[in-house]
Amino acid sequence: MIVRTKPLKVKLKATNSPLEDFMTLNKNESVTKEVLFVRYIGIPESIKHYTDTILKIDQHLSSAPYLRLQGLEIIANTNDINRLASVWENWKTAASPSTNNSNSFYQTPLCAPLTNETLEWTKKLTFIQVLSMYTQTHPNTNPSLMKNFVIKFLNWMEIYLPKLFTTTRISPKVMFIGDIKQHELLFLYFLSRLGCDICYMNPKEDIVHSHPEVEKYSTLYKCSTLYSEHVQLPDFSPVPIAVNTPLPSRPNIISQLKIIHPVKQIQNRLQAEELSYEQLAALSNSVVMIKVYDNENKVLCYGSGVVIHSKGYILTNLHVIEGGHLFSVLYENETEEYITDHFIKYHQQYDLAIIKVDKHCSPLIVKSDGELVRGQKIVAIGSPLGLFNSVSDGIVSGFREITNFSMIQFTAPISNGSSGGALLDMYGRLVGLITAGFDSGQNLNLAVPSEKIYFFAQNFIEHRN
Repeated sequence: MIVRTKPLKVKLKATNSPLEDFMTLNKNESVTKEVLFVRYIGIPESIKHYTDTILKIDQHLSSAPYLRLQGLEIIANTNDINRLASVWENWKTAASPSTNNSNSFYQTPLCAPLTNETLEWTKKLTFIQVLSMYTQTHPNTNPSLMKNFVIKFLNWMEIYLPKLFTTTRISPKVMFIGDIKQHELLFLYFLSRLGCDICYMNPKEDIVHSHPEVEKYSTLYKCSTLYSEHVQLPDFSPVPIAVNTPLPSRPNIISQLKIIHPVKQIQNRLQAEELSYEQLAALSNSVVMIKVYDNENKVLCYGSGVVIHSKGYILTNLHVIEGGHLFSVLYENETEEYITDHFIKYHQQYDLAIIKVDKHCSPLIVKSDGELVRGQKIVAIGSPLGLFNSVSDGIVSGFREITNFSMIQFTAPISNGSSGGALLDMYGRLVGLITAGFDSGQNLNLAVPSEKIYFFAQNFIEHRN
């Protein structure tokens, strides 16, 4: 069988007024189309004008296939992870370069199919391209990291494609506001290749080290001012806005930018209210994957770790790094692996250890007051089975004495590779370091409590006001 379906041909649209052009509703009928992909950095006037403009765009596009995002969904459900892992294994076999058979992956399912044959074929071809781009920007990747990326990407496809590619003949629109991760930017590129107009807005900075294809394919506009403080964005509002706010004209492209607030706010500040699961998942930036090497540079094992000080101090389990000669630390959505042999200290009974890398990152707050109670909600972040920074939720199910040492028992699912990961309360504080699970039981997992962490690492814990 010869594949006769033609993929969508897209061309980047030139624009002098990016936000106005983004609001333009275009028909979605041709197999050749122009798309808008703008990186809109900074603010043109005041922050109020900026947020009012976002509301106006929301209102104007409320009847179109339109998404306004501030981050993409985290996959946490173990059943979904396993199901998408199976999809990936089937696809890997069909799309393997050794088969050299376009018909094979034309017929192989890749999540739920789109009703438009041209878009479905484009989806599969672009997915292959994205995998190649990921490999180019992650030269030290391994099968586990690739699998983690693919499962995350397939999850986004399942969530967002049905919302965007409806029966309407209007081209879909996606606005992403705020800090974006490399993997999320690749997904925006993927959507653009399917015919979506994309507007990435960040009032304070552009993403760095993006893939050259993304930089070439998207249009960068810099406003006259960068705004580094936190921006409280309005909720999506399809209701007409009372004030007729004019859209900003084309931003000035300049080499020197004025910074309104050069001092960044302290991150991970203790919250007065419980955080949402999305906010808790964002703390994954402070949880790392650790790869342990022997003296012949062979990998002994994988584990997790928690940043406890911005100058590169990482807390993990002693059993994760014991016997290691070198340690490789990988931060979420970064291509660089940080190699270190700085084994700072350890405690045999607590099963705790600290290593250090030359990398600045925001630490987690270690809970130092009050006690956990049975039934209290918690969230676990780690890298089970090499699935980098998987997030799961559960409760504190009890407190156990294990070899005369008090441990937290919790129900959030973990697996091999989760050891050294973070156990958080609903305020985002580190209440325990994930240590072990019982293979013979379901969700019978243990963590070292925060009071032991504090006793062991108090000289290395960065205190946040």
